[in-house]
Amino acid sequence: MKRIGFLTSLILIGLLTGGTAHSQTEAKKSCPFNIVGTWKSESPRPDPVIFRFAADGTVTLLTPSTSIPNMDFETVAAVKYKLDKPTAPKRLDIIAARGNEVFGRGTTSMEITEFSDDGFTTIHPVDGRRTRWVRAKTNRYFLTFAARSTALTGYSDDISQDIHPRTGRPTGTIYGGPAFAMWTKLDGRKAEVQTLGVNLITEGAGRQIAEIGPAPAELQKQFETESGKDTDVMIRLELSEAEYERTHKVFRTWEKRLRDKTLLYDDPYLNAMEFLRRTAESLNLCGERVKLHKVTWLENDKLITKFHISQHPLEYVRDIRLKNDKLHVTDERFPADWRPTQP
Repeated sequence: MKRIGFLTSLILIGLLTGGTAHSQTEAKKSCPFNIVGTWKSESPRPDPVIFRFAADGTVTLLTPSTSIPNMDFETVAAVKYKLDKPTAPKRLDIIAARGNEVFGRGTTSMEITEFSDDGFTTIHPVDGRRTRWVRAKTNRYFLTFAARSTALTGYSDDISQDIHPRTGRPTGTIYGGPAFAMWTKLDGRKAEVQTLGVNLITEGAGRQIAEIGPAPAELQKQFETESGKDTDVMIRLELSEAEYERTHKVFRTWEKRLRDKTLLYDDPYLNAMEFLRRTAESLNLCGERVKLHKVTWLENDKLITKFHISQHPLEYVRDIRLKNDKLHVTDERFPADWRPTQP
């Protein structure tokens, strides 16, 4: 299939999956509330307590650990919670079946007067006490976009033919290579790393095959630090807990697509491009967090027409780095020895 015809066939797809998603991003400047995560209240207490709200409606109460080796926090109680409207709540109910030193037995209802990504305010219905809740920094989160330019050997995917979209003539050597997103979660003791993107596998005959999946361990390790090679490009961003949850939702969705064999396209590089695009754009759901190239899939899109399909993910990552270089967390600034601050 000629690339010009393939790109033309993507115009409507682009308008649906690209243009529509972008217009929603532009129009939506505030995000629904998400209580999932770790919070601390700013009300005065003799002993610091943090509250870990889970998606299943449970709340775990934690305090700094003094007795458990290799643990920063230990569990002191577990209760349940309920929001009247999870994405725009006005009331938070804490249900304690047995009661504890923080919440009495039964249901404690609190009015929510305001909320944002990183905080919310409650008023106790009985004594009128106002409490501000903020996200506790028990973890640090990073998102890395990484890619490597490689001359492809024996690459002959029918969709990704090396044909110029306008002249129809061969354009020379095909370049591609791995391109992926990497989530890093630090808890002060170890790093939890997850990756997904396009990788290259060499068959026995020397033909290279591109496929979607986690980055190989060796490749992941190479991009955990800056290589300084001209063939490599990466940008590492520090995220808030809320940003991590939003971007990681894209990861989970595409991980499921891979597992269920419901990827959007036949070509791995197109899938990688769409995955990276959706991951990056999820950063801007609450306003412009990063500057991004608006991918339209139309033939006047400079990224789509200038580069071969196998280069799209690489050039997209390169564009993110160029537009957001000041946000890049260098190796010197990466907090490898960070430990959580006690509340």
